[in-house]
Amino acid sequence: MKYYNIIRIIFAFLILANLTDNIANAEGIKKTGYYINKNFDLIPNDKTATKKIVLITIDDGPGKTDKDLTNTLKKHNAKAIFFINGIHDKDYKGNIKFLFDEGFSIGNHTWNHPNLKKSKEDIIKKEINNNTKLIVKLTGQSPRFFRPPYGIINTYTKSLVKKEGMIYMNWSGAAKDWEKGAKDEKIFLKNVLDGLHDGQIILLHGYPWTTKYLDNLMSEIEKKGYSFANPSDITE
Repeated sequence: MKYYNIIRIIFAFLILANLTDNIANAEGIKKTGYYINKNFDLIPNDKTATKKIVLITIDDGPGKTDKDLTNTLKKHNAKAIFFINGIHDKDYKGNIKFLFDEGFSIGNHTWNHPNLKKSKEDIIKKEINNNTKLIVKLTGQSPRFFRPPYGIINTYTKSLVKKEGMIYMNWSGAAKDWEKGAKDEKIFLKNVLDGLHDGQIILLHGYPWTTKYLDNLMSEIEKKGYSFANPSDITE
């Protein structure tokens, strides 16, 4: 009986030690990580932090430029969030898993890219949940981040996203690469660099010109003293 009690005490101690480590790790992440403010900038949880960072996000994948984009991101030791639409998976089979396996975050951008403010609640739920199911099927993980198409959202969608355990993320800077003028590299770079600021969440797409200019853009950002945030450090 005495031996049995000793075993129980040791077992309880190990459980407590593991729990303490988990709490400490969580507090460490929260202290050193970032949260998203109402302007969609990343704000450090540690108010004494001085490191300047930006976050790269790429919408509307998967697509044919995914591998080239990841090669450039890795060249700069940068992580990014790829916000995907499930409808594209049939044309680019294997790309979502490839992006995940390369260490990038996969975000939910709805299945068909509709304007959610003009959509009925049952359609919104289907758009988001079907996309989540695909991401889980291909990566084994639920998406942590949600971005509404066109950056347009309503109260119902916000509550659903929160209920599904995702962080709502729009952007605070963009290359505006969907505009014709951004096919010119000078305009593309200017669109980002003129408003560049600490904590900025930068919106890009997988267009051929974006893929071509990404290396120069990231180099210019680094020259200004910025590094690239890791999505895993975003706490809320």
